[in-house]
Amino acid sequence: MRFRPTFFLVSLLGCIFVSSCSMKSSKSNAPASPPAPQPPAPVAQTQAGPTTPETSASVNKASQSHVAQAQEMEIKLKNNIEKAVPEKPITEKPLAEKITQPNHGSITTPPKHHREVGPISAEKSLGWLKNGNIRFTKANFRNDGVTKLDRERLSTGQKPHAIVLSCSDSRVPPEIVFDQKLGEIFTIRTAGQNPDSAVIASIEYAIEHLGTNLIVVMGHESCGAVKAAALAGPDEKLGSPFLERLVSQIKARLEPSRKTTSPRFVQEGWENVNGVTQELLKKSEIVREAIESGSVKIQPALYHLASGQVEWAPNSFK
Repeated sequence: MRFRPTFFLVSLLGCIFVSSCSMKSSKSNAPASPPAPQPPAPVAQTQAGPTTPETSASVNKASQSHVAQAQEMEIKLKNNIEKAVPEKPITEKPLAEKITQPNHGSITTPPKHHREVGPISAEKSLGWLKNGNIRFTKANFRNDGVTKLDRERLSTGQKPHAIVLSCSDSRVPPEIVFDQKLGEIFTIRTAGQNPDSAVIASIEYAIEHLGTNLIVVMGHESCGAVKAAALAGPDEKLGSPFLERLVSQIKARLEPSRKTTSPRFVQEGWENVNGVTQELLKKSEIVREAIESGSVKIQPALYHLASGQVEWAPNSFK
């Protein structure tokens, strides 16, 4: 057979073409391989230029210095906190142990009633009443305290400096006897100044809400109610259960062993005044507590009809 170069060349080219197509087909059918991992980005340098051993040591030294400073600050802060907090907590005394009243020692419990203490002390109020009675006996009365301006001023409230519990006798008006004007004294008047529930409530109101610091219990000589109680027999009828009750209450305050009466029933009047004072302290917790606190005083007194003078007991009930 005769060798043909042309045929051989064509056959070789055909083999190469077939092989090339086969390789392309195998590449398209192969699964995609994951991308090659990228190297990490270089760490930013604090200064421009390449990193050298000297600069790396400087950075590490600065970092260690900052850590040491932070640890030192933390230790100082901890020490300051421990110094500020005491080792043993301070225990505050209870309120009841700290409350004391002047001239009355300490008390174990706080007061139940928190009264409004007025600006005028009992001593000053008593001085005003004494001076007013002197003016009354000399007929030298004040000219102030009764004007239109006084009425308008008092229309918004009252702050009487004294409470006067006196007899209802028409000859014993406290405002005139003490020469006091509008809004200055809180007067309560009953026959024989008997301290019934309405009287006690009125006194408590003035002490608690008006700030009054002086209570005057004032009887008078020749009091009809005291005279009836001193002369009435054990079974004597007075024509009214109310009068009989009033007289029996006054009679209980008088000295039972007395055989004769005193002139103008002055002694009996004093006995009744002192008995009323003791009943106020016994019956009213508000009055009793106010007096124990030292801010309120009770002053017994007796009015003499002819002279107009008010006789004061030597010592007030403190």
